Amino acid sequence: MTVFYRKYRPQKLSEIVGQDHITKVLLGQLESGKISHGYLFAGPRGTGKTSTARILAKAVNCQNKQLTIDKKQLTKASQRSNVKGQMLFGEPCNKCESCIAITNGSYLDLVEIDAASNRGIDEIRDLREKIKLSPISGRFKIYIIDEAHMLTNEAFNALLKTLEEPPVHAIFILCTTEEQKLPATIISRLARFNFKRAKDQDLAAAVEKIAKIEKVKIDKDGVAAIVRAADGSFRDAVSTLDQLSTSSSEIKEKDVQRIIKTHGWSRIYTFADNLASKNIRELVRTVEQIAEEGGDIALFGREIVIFLKKLLLVKIGLNMREEAETDLAKVMDLAKKFDYVDLQNLMKLFLIAEGEMKLYPLPQIPLILAICKYCPATTATTEVTEGKIATTEEIATTESTEQEHEDTEKKTATTEDTEKIDGVKNRSKTVSTVVAKSPRSLGEVEKHWGEFLAKVKPINSHVVALLRSSKPSQFDGKQLTIEVFYRFHKEKLEEPRITEMIEKVSGEVFGKKIVLKFVLAQKTAVPTKEVAMSNVADVGQDEIVKLASEIFSK
Repeated sequence: MTVFYRKYRPQKLSEIVGQDHITKVLLGQLESGKISHGYLFAGPRGTGKTSTARILAKAVNCQNKQLTIDKKQLTKASQRSNVKGQMLFGEPCNKCESCIAITNGSYLDLVEIDAASNRGIDEIRDLREKIKLSPISGRFKIYIIDEAHMLTNEAFNALLKTLEEPPVHAIFILCTTEEQKLPATIISRLARFNFKRAKDQDLAAAVEKIAKIEKVKIDKDGVAAIVRAADGSFRDAVSTLDQLSTSSSEIKEKDVQRIIKTHGWSRIYTFADNLASKNIRELVRTVEQIAEEGGDIALFGREIVIFLKKLLLVKIGLNMREEAETDLAKVMDLAKKFDYVDLQNLMKLFLIAEGEMKLYPLPQIPLILAICKYCPATTATTEVTEGKIATTEEIATTESTEQEHEDTEKKTATTEDTEKIDGVKNRSKTVSTVVAKSPRSLGEVEKHWGEFLAKVKPINSHVVALLRSSKPSQFDGKQLTIEVFYRFHKEKLEEPRITEMIEKVSGEVFGKKIVLKFVLAQKTAVPTKEVAMSNVADVGQDEIVKLASEIFSK
């Protein structure tokens, strides 16, 4: 049984999906007989580069298109398109021996080279020797070099002269997804065509057409989910449909999500709506739910960024791509809830979070931190208080008491007995008042080291991780020496911007700016469990509560 993407691979230029700007030009060249000696097909995966190359190979070697050219006139490549009496080409017939052989992959005059595995100079030298030989049965010998950007510089140099003055019977077609990696000298010698991602409505039409032919039942939401996941790739869309085609019942959006781990448009829309209202509780709950379901957190982050980009385009009056599944009216209404700055900040936060996911033991942590950073601290505190600690009635009855505690702590910084988990702000102010005393000894610094780390954490959580794996060793009243166990940690902490930030925070916590000196511990010393946990032990139970609260209030 043939898989769908092979069975429905385009066999004519007119069948290529979403590349009209290329197929029209190529068809014009074929009909006028002006065939180039070399082509460069560049663009994203699955957009039809290799398929177009094979169709072009069939078109120039189709036996139903006969040339009426004197062979003596084909002595120079420059005469190829200006030969008197030349027969014009066109779409391949797909019925002659040459067309059928190329379709089946058995045509001797079509050489396909995978540059990823044949990327060296030896392979190109071998090609240069064989290219001198005339075609066996066709008019032209076609060389398709797939993933051309994988060739080495030496291989490109060896190919350069051949591309500049190729034999009259040879046509080169280079296909690549990364055009920028090709030398400019190579690109300048080829006719360049840039393939683009197919429009969503074109992909949707293609999927529905194949589903109808194969008698596969699929609803519109299912088609939309396939198209969204394909991201403009015809091959990906058809392959996904092939995976789902064995289902006896109608294919729905949830079936697509289960196969390719995508997230429904309704979930993404609801998440963005919660971002607009800064509903931190529902936002974090959604992320945790995806993690519990075994969903791809990184993919969800990317889909949110893509959706935010669409909101931004709609906000400024652009609609670059018509998405088949999108209710444009809903998107336009949602875009009104954001301003430009909010959308820019959100896109940056989620892009950074996506890049940091590999650094954390749980991939959802950077996403949750990004949510907490965007939502106001007051919103986060209210959500935690209402949802986990106290009912609305309890908050109402204790509000006046909490205000009295806050006023008292501003003046006297009383003991921890007056602190409640509901009053995270009260605790932070108490800490500031108590700690803001100039330390005189290393012991005093160590005593409040946990509070110092808590102050650094909202600014840079990575720096806190480095500081927690280090140990204050000496203090002379002005300079604090910190012992670091790894050279990489020392180099990172000594970066000017990081050192400046830490010293600035030390001034806020200890009442005066402390000069920091980082030293590498002796080779025999290792960060024992006691050293690694000392910073946590210093914090205390209430401080741990404070740190946990701060994570969800930034």
